[in-house]
Amino acid sequence: MSSFLFDDNGFQDVPNREVSTDLTAADDRTLRWAAPPLDAAMLDALIHYQQTYLSHAEAGQGTGALASAHTEALAASGLDSKKAEQGSALLRAFGGRRWAARKLQDKLGQLQGQSAAEAELRTRIQEELVKQERETDALARRYGDDALALLRAREAELLELHTRLTRLLTRG
Repeated sequence: MSSFLFDDNGFQDVPNREVSTDLTAADDRTLRWAAPPLDAAMLDALIHYQQTYLSHAEAGQGTGALASAHTEALAASGLDSKKAEQGSALLRAFGGRRWAARKLQDKLGQLQGQSAAEAELRTRIQEELVKQERETDALARRYGDDALALLRAREAELLELHTRLTRLLTRG
């Protein structure tokens, strides 16, 4: 038996690089085992799923249209419900973080003056932007470095899908 309860016991697919007391890091390492691996083919299928879902759901009305859109999107993407939902959770987590970072960057670009109030606001926005970047990078603990690299490479496309999906589901 290992000398420490949380030693890896030779299982190094998710190395423990954390030195902080952040308990979510341990949760992410554990949840990584439950997450399906994301490769380019899986990402393509998830994007195709979301595009198909949006095209059908945006054209219809009510919950029946959403259910029908889900069925159509599953058939078009070749995904089963479980993989589609697990993958969509990843895309929502990534999209939400990147959307927030984009809005913060836009706000920074709007600040023109050098008043004390704007300097303070600029500092707070920059701190929050750093936090969003750190949280985005933390997704690699749960989904892997390769998965995060794939997502970052298609960030603009994923962000557009995230925005459309959020607008559809919140009707705002």
